[in-house]
Amino acid sequence: MNEEEPLLDSSTMTTQEFVAHSILRRFPEARLATREVKTESIFEIHLHENLLLTFDKKGARYFFPTRRKRVVKWEKISTVGLARVIEYILRDLAEANFEVLSTNNKQVLKRPIHISRLTRCPECKEGGGIKIIVRGQSLAAENSEIYTAITPSDDVIGAEIKCILCGWIGIRGQLSRRRKFAP
Repeated sequence: MNEEEPLLDSSTMTTQEFVAHSILRRFPEARLATREVKTESIFEIHLHENLLLTFDKKGARYFFPTRRKRVVKWEKISTVGLARVIEYILRDLAEANFEVLSTNNKQVLKRPIHISRLTRCPECKEGGGIKIIVRGQSLAAENSEIYTAITPSDDVIGAEIKCILCGWIGIRGQLSRRRKFAP
C-alpha cells in the first residue's frame, strides 16, 4: 500500500463499497464507476470499458469467465469473512487472466491445471490418458499412474504432458477447464 492511499474502513462504508474499493486497489488497470438506482448505490469495476464486476446491496456479480458461481451474496460472508471474499474475487480475476495484486502487493498467479485420472485429452477427448512427461528409460510402478517416460531422443520441445491413448503432447494450458460464462 502506498503512503498516500487512504485507509479503508469497513465500519464507515457499506459492504459493497468496501469490497469494490478493496478490489480496485489490487487491480491497477481497472476503474470504478458508481450508479445510483433508486436509493441504492451500485459499484462497477470496468477494464477498457468492459464491465467485469458489480457490487450492490445483495452481493457481487461477475461478468467474466469464472469457475465459481457468477454471484457472491453478502449474507454468505459471515461464514468466511470479508477479507476471504475479497481474496476469492481477486483469485477469480487472476484465473481469468487479469493482472491483479494480492493483499501483500504481489501479482496473483493462475493456479496450474491439476491433472487427475479424469482429465480429458483435447485431441481424443478420452479421460485417464493424460500423463506428465519425464525423461528417462523407465518408471517405478507406483509412478506410472501420473508420469510417462520418454527417451531423450524424443522431440517434445516445451511439452509437459502426453496422452498415452492417442499420443498427443502439449502443455497444461491446452487442457480445457470447465468454466461458467457470464451472460
